[in-house]
Amino acid sequence: MDKMYAASLCYRGGLLGGALRLDDERLTYSTTKLQVAPEIRQMPLPYCRIKGVEKSRALFLPTVTISMEDGQKRKFLVFRREGFLENLSAAMDAYRSGD
Repeated sequence: MDKMYAASLCYRGGLLGGALRLDDERLTYSTTKLQVAPEIRQMPLPYCRIKGVEKSRALFLPTVTISMEDGQKRKFLVFRREGFLENLSAAMDAYRSGD
């Protein structure tokens, strides 16, 4: 699977525009903003380390919160949220089953 979604990371009280990419092994957030640390500019979230995914809100905006096994939580405003959640679930299921 290789899908891209326009998304913004909820970061330090604001939104940091970028994209989320689903592939066979990970979800990756990327942005071209140079004023943020390199680990934020390219942020891989391997499926094997994702503990939970839930719908959430930031003020009045529908978001997605990704909880990692190390306790970190990342919140994203994802355009076409329902489609993203369906594809993320399918990608994680395929990864777990080895397909």
